[in-house]
Amino acid sequence: MDLPRRLPKEEYLATFSYPMEDVTETAEELLDIWPYVDAIKLDELGIEKLNDVHYVYRQPEGHYEHVLIGTSRFNSLLAIVIDRKARTILGHHLVDLNKEFNVSGGHLREV
Repeated sequence: MDLPRRLPKEEYLATFSYPMEDVTETAEELLDIWPYVDAIKLDELGIEKLNDVHYVYRQPEGHYEHVLIGTSRFNSLLAIVIDRKARTILGHHLVDLNKEFNVSGGHLREV
């Protein structure tokens, strides 16, 4: 099992290519992400619990896949980045949609 590795924002963003393709409905499981996810210390991310996989996005080149898992924080998703070529987990990053898209008027709340 890969040890959890929190990706800095710059490294996380380097795994993007536009347009990312939504493959949520068609993605096949390359590897079991749940042992990795279970080893993440959620309190270090400021979240209490995780929900199900909400989305899966893939780079047009097909190198990286982002598995987005819902969290107990409003508008925050845990992204697990998979290196498809190496068939390994590169790391994880907490995506705060309020910050990323400059959403104002809403605050983070627990669900």
